[in-house]
Amino acid sequence: MTRGIRVVIAVTICGMLAVGAAACGGGTARDASAGGDGSRAELTRLRGLLRAGASRLPDGFSARARDGWVPPFRAANQNCRLLLDTAGDGGVDPGGRTRVAVTYPGDRLGELAGVSMASYTGQGAELRFAELTRALDGCRVARNALAGKGTLFRVSRLRLDDAGSDVQARRLRGRLNGYPYEMHVVFALTGNTLVSLVHTGVARVDAARTGQLTRSLIDGAAS
Repeated sequence: MTRGIRVVIAVTICGMLAVGAAACGGGTARDASAGGDGSRAELTRLRGLLRAGASRLPDGFSARARDGWVPPFRAANQNCRLLLDTAGDGGVDPGGRTRVAVTYPGDRLGELAGVSMASYTGQGAELRFAELTRALDGCRVARNALAGKGTLFRVSRLRLDDAGSDVQARRLRGRLNGYPYEMHVVFALTGNTLVSLVHTGVARVDAARTGQLTRSLIDGAAS
């Protein structure tokens, strides 16, 4: 599929779902730093990791990154909201961190990969990962906080082969504004870096591609 056709399809899907540019990788850039020369250096390092990782994307993903992914709805459940917000704009996180986020469009129907890397000082990454792990266990159904919007997702565990031990993944399958939609949400801990991935698509998302994305991100963060 040519890039021009992919762009037309992506715009059509975003309009059909009425999720706006943000959820389609056209939101405001979300790079964030706690400040200071060390943080600026870390921000540069993380940006470099994402640029290098673009060459390891699975077949069908464009290496031309867009701005960070933003959740297409506000979840009513507090745990689900924390997960989507963290995978998106980072959510409320009082710990010191440096973070970068991008979105890569894929060539399948409505496919996007929202990627972020956040580095922490001290035990910040471990504490954040533990908090997200607890939230994953408490998120069983993700629905729109606004009634009557036709958005509801059933949440189930997602198995990713050879992804490592410090990885948590869930499948959200249901409807977004009345249309069939699926999201895979993955969090991985590697050293002082927390890696987040959201792999989305209309109707079904390929778990094998999610696994490929996860492994490439973990390898990149560990380099």
